Amino acid sequence: MKKNLLLALFLVTSLTSVFAQTNALEYRRSSLSMIIADAQKLPSRTEIMSSWTSRKFPDKYNNHDLGFNSLNVDLISISDKDLMEAGFLKDTLKNPLQLLKALTKTVKYLNAENTIAVVLPSDEELFKLKIDKYIKVNDLGRAAVSKWFNRKSDGTMDWELIKERGKYSASAEKLDDAKEKGGLAVDFLTDWDLISNTYTVFYNMNFFPNEPIARAIRDAAKAEVLKGSLPEFLQRKALEGLDKVYEKTKEGYSVKCISYLYQLDWNADTAKKFKDSFFNNQIDKAGQMKAWNESSFKLNFVGDITSRSLVTFKLGEKRTEAQVIDLQMKRTMDNALAKLQKEYVQFRPVSPVASVGPLTARIGLKEGLEPGQSFEILTTEFDQFGVPKYKQIDKVKVDKKTPIWDNREGADQEPELDKDGNPIVTPEFTTFDGGKKAQPGLNFLRLLK
Repeated sequence: MKKNLLLALFLVTSLTSVFAQTNALEYRRSSLSMIIADAQKLPSRTEIMSSWTSRKFPDKYNNHDLGFNSLNVDLISISDKDLMEAGFLKDTLKNPLQLLKALTKTVKYLNAENTIAVVLPSDEELFKLKIDKYIKVNDLGRAAVSKWFNRKSDGTMDWELIKERGKYSASAEKLDDAKEKGGLAVDFLTDWDLISNTYTVFYNMNFFPNEPIARAIRDAAKAEVLKGSLPEFLQRKALEGLDKVYEKTKEGYSVKCISYLYQLDWNADTAKKFKDSFFNNQIDKAGQMKAWNESSFKLNFVGDITSRSLVTFKLGEKRTEAQVIDLQMKRTMDNALAKLQKEYVQFRPVSPVASVGPLTARIGLKEGLEPGQSFEILTTEFDQFGVPKYKQIDKVKVDKKTPIWDNREGADQEPELDKDGNPIVTPEFTTFDGGKKAQPGLNFLRLLK
């Protein structure tokens, strides 16, 4: 018995050590900035923005903060010129059939008889136009590149951030020192996929109070109960049950969040032109400043997803509105990132293998994991210049027999329940089936499907 206890303590200590190493492990990540839509019409705006500013940054990405954390949609106006450039106001509707087809859209009539019209953008299309204008006015593409090269007001740049995030081998740094003292080595700059994996996510959140919906559902259900022929005592119990459900679901907000993903436009040609313009000893400082002012850097739209979240009070619990909103905000952002990662392959992060026998990783419900999902096991290989690349060496699946780690915000307050309604207690990792050759600290996981 004593021997088994000592063995158990040894295993716990070993796992703790592995997880501590995993948390401190430095590895190659994509870079990310996040911007939320701010508007005076938001309910509980103060609490919403407070939650936004206190959020934890996603640990599977490098924080590429551009200094723009929120966009005030009330201050962004879209002109007819903006609409024309975006493809609207061009196709004039002139006959009854065209007008009939446009009934589901917003139109602007061009005559008093309402027989000629042009299609206007929907609310969601209009918001996308406002994001695009915000990116253009604030030159976020240039801001992203400037951060990568630590550009100063006098035009000087360096590659320290590239070295830090690139996780190059020692041989690469030696090669750099030998080739170009104080400058930017060809080898680092030609690693264009490091910089190209720079993303910005815009969040557009719409909040809907739960109470009106909960009340409408309860009242409709009560009407059906009263119409029926149940005995009086059963009818009374049914009505009491509906009131309990109403009390449980009426608090808080439901959130609809549309998340828009943009990626920095950076490829091998862009990297070469950048090197030739800004790290060329033949071009003087004035020439480099001129080249910078005339250059253009873009954020390309990748796509968008819609996610929803619901946070309610528990019966007998007294969470403040600020606490409800804070939990809901953070759940919504986690859900949005998880859905973007599933939808857009290039945005999927990598996660270190935490332990083996069985294989585990510190990812869970917050990242949208589901039983049976497939992941690839990656190893890091270095090319002739010491530039690291991920290479798939195996595949694993989320184990269907063990619970997925519930690492969602507020999981201790609202845990997942089993079939009997009891809270599921999970360890702080998720178990995967397969991957017997994987090693902690050397291998990583990335979602396949």
